[in-house]
Amino acid sequence: DVDTAELVFYASTPDGAFTDATRPVVGIGDDKLLPVYRYTAPEIAGTGGTLRESGSRIERIVLPQRFAADDATITLQLDQSLASAALAGLEYLDVYPYESTEVTISRLLPNVVTARALTQLGVDDPVLQAKLDATINLALQRLAARQKPDGGWGWYTQDESSVLVTAYALVGLVEAQASNYAVDQSLIDGAVRFLQPQVSTRDVFGGQMGIYIRDRQVFVLYALALAGQPDTAALANLYEQRDLLSLYSRALLALALPATDTVRINALLDDIFAQAIVSANGTHWEEAGRDRFGWGSNTRTTAMILRALVKYRPDNDLVPNVVRWLMTARRGDAWETTQETAWSVLALTDWMVATNELNPGYSYAASANGSTLTEGVASRADALTSQVFELDAEATTTLDINRSEGEGVLYYTAYLEALLPVPDIMPLTQGVSISREYTLPDSDTAVTQAQVGDIVQVHLTIIAPNDLYFVVVDDPLPAGTEGIDPGLATSERVGTRPGLALNDPLSQGWGWWWFSNIEFRDERVVLNASYLPAGTYEYVYALRVSVPGVYNVIPPTVREFYFPEVSGRGAGSTFT
Repeated sequence: DVDTAELVFYASTPDGAFTDATRPVVGIGDDKLLPVYRYTAPEIAGTGGTLRESGSRIERIVLPQRFAADDATITLQLDQSLASAALAGLEYLDVYPYESTEVTISRLLPNVVTARALTQLGVDDPVLQAKLDATINLALQRLAARQKPDGGWGWYTQDESSVLVTAYALVGLVEAQASNYAVDQSLIDGAVRFLQPQVSTRDVFGGQMGIYIRDRQVFVLYALALAGQPDTAALANLYEQRDLLSLYSRALLALALPATDTVRINALLDDIFAQAIVSANGTHWEEAGRDRFGWGSNTRTTAMILRALVKYRPDNDLVPNVVRWLMTARRGDAWETTQETAWSVLALTDWMVATNELNPGYSYAASANGSTLTEGVASRADALTSQVFELDAEATTTLDINRSEGEGVLYYTAYLEALLPVPDIMPLTQGVSISREYTLPDSDTAVTQAQVGDIVQVHLTIIAPNDLYFVVVDDPLPAGTEGIDPGLATSERVGTRPGLALNDPLSQGWGWWWFSNIEFRDERVVLNASYLPAGTYEYVYALRVSVPGVYNVIPPTVREFYFPEVSGRGAGSTFT
């Protein structure tokens, strides 16, 4: 029951005089660990909090009856500062399994801000700094390679330039340049050249589309202001329409306005405060409607608002409760989407700098059902490191976290992860559905077995009752098979996109051309579309059976990348 496995190839002569060993050339981390894909589906629920002064917190976690204790674990994480939480989020982004331009920027931006914050706080860690620098420089190289002649970027390389992606890229580039990283000025100039014609001071239509257009305008103006190209007339016009903006756009508008414009900034922040939601987990904000076009979510909105509050009202009593809510909103080491993770890391890092909390000085302890897990004294030496404890879940698990008087804050999060075997999970339709079928060539009959050397066709059918945005489809391959491109005579190289067969344009199904990025990976096929109109789609590709065995096949999934509540899951199966 592990997430990775170490594979070592070892050889020796019969007399043992000569030996040699090697690891695979590909894998995770320096040890080239191989991922283990389990035939289970996790369900995660979490809680958390902060101890800002001497005291104790009790958390009771009850295992739902539908889960077996043997298939459930509880993870308790203690952080002596926000820095350790931020670094965990960066690690999540660093190994994120997709490579859109947005993901690249979401690596660049929080790494830049974190590196700058650690420097401001006097942290001297050459190993950590080298890792941050390597991630930042690689992201800058990728952005340079992907910029289009018009100065913009698309969600994926094959997509046309997007206003949203380009504005986000500009934010990342400007922040990197401000932190003295080597950024080609032509990248920034190109982005500014692409974005400036997108700015408009005219009124737009009402309704949800009007909100989307205004929000997009605010994000562009925020990026241009960071780049030293503010448009005061457009900013003033949007301020007058602030009641028609999403909450996150009001926060970005406050950040885009000159700091001297206190009247407008205070009016925006007062509007935001009036809509705060206070709960047992802290304070957060919820948008009036779903942001289908702008990567939005309530967690990202809360993070963006926190950035504005830290800049303009850091002493407000509400701010620590916003920090607590964001920490509790994590799912493990990160948040639910790359946007949530990137903006949350930015906001928490801003707060860390504002409070200079890398010098804790208190005693702490934690126990589970009366058994001590840890006890110690918080110090600057450990402020960058999280303590993580994995516990076997019981019917009821009682966690006791306490601390003494002293400087600093103790953050804790606890997560229950229960694994449900895939055969027990029914197909799921939440705004979109997906199904999968295997056939042999020249046959429409579904099969569940084949011979070594056979070519098997995979039929993925996706039904979208409504238009979808930023869609990702994952189809895990049966172990013992490899995906092949029907248009090539050899096995598909990882990460390449199949081409159109002109002699039979429907050989790969119907509507697959909406997917601008199609990747054949070792363990799955991935399809991405920045926009998918309502309709029924079929994508067909081929597998070659290479290793005999009876294999469980994990269900295919489809979801909106930035709004995973819109998702579908197919059926699991076995393949022989």
